[in-house]
Amino acid sequence: DSVTSFDFASLDAGAYHLPPITSGRGSARHGSPDQALTPTLDEGDCWLLPQPTGHLGIRLASPIAITHFSIEHAVMLTMNYQRDAPRSMILWGFLEGVSNIGRFRASPQLRGLSYSQPAMEVTETCKKVNPDGFFVELAHVSYGPFDENNNRQTFPVYPDIHAAGLDFGIVVLEIRSNWGANSTCLYGFRVHGVRVEL
Repeated sequence: DSVTSFDFASLDAGAYHLPPITSGRGSARHGSPDQALTPTLDEGDCWLLPQPTGHLGIRLASPIAITHFSIEHAVMLTMNYQRDAPRSMILWGFLEGVSNIGRFRASPQLRGLSYSQPAMEVTETCKKVNPDGFFVELAHVSYGPFDENNNRQTFPVYPDIHAAGLDFGIVVLEIRSNWGANSTCLYGFRVHGVRVEL
C-alpha cells in the first residue's frame, strides 16, 4: 500500500535534494525543491518550476532497491490548477558500486535502459563525483490530475530492474511535460523500496 510504505525521499527520513542536479532555484515562496519532499496538498504549497519541464535530483535516506514511487498533486476545482500538474516523467537511478554494476551488466535485458541518459548537465555532474557510475532508466510514466479521488498515483519501476536487485542512493525525477500550463507544480514525490544493508 503506497500510503503506508516508507518514503525514502522524505526530508524527515534524511533525504535531501541535490542542487547541482536540480532545476532552478525557485521563487521566495517556493524557494526549495524540498517542498516536494514534504508533501502537503494545500493549494499552491508546491515546488514551482517556472517552465513545463525540469528535473529533481535526490539523495535518498539510504540506498534502496526501489520498487515504486508516488507523485501527488493537490485536488483542484479549476482546470487552470490541474494544467500545471506534471504529465510525462522519467525516474532515473544513478548506478554505483562494483557489485551493483556487475549485476546490471550480467543482465542482458537491462542494457537498453542505460542507452539514454537524463540532461547532460545532470549526467556530467554525477560523473565528476563517480566516473564509474551511470544512470539507468527505472520507469517512464504519465500522471493524470483529473481524478480527485486519486491525486496520489503510484507507479512501479520496470520489472527487470526490480528482479535484478539493483540498489540506488541517488535518483532524478525528470519532468518532461505538464498538462498545458507555462509552469509546473510538484506537490509530492515519494520513493519506496527495500533498504539495503551496507
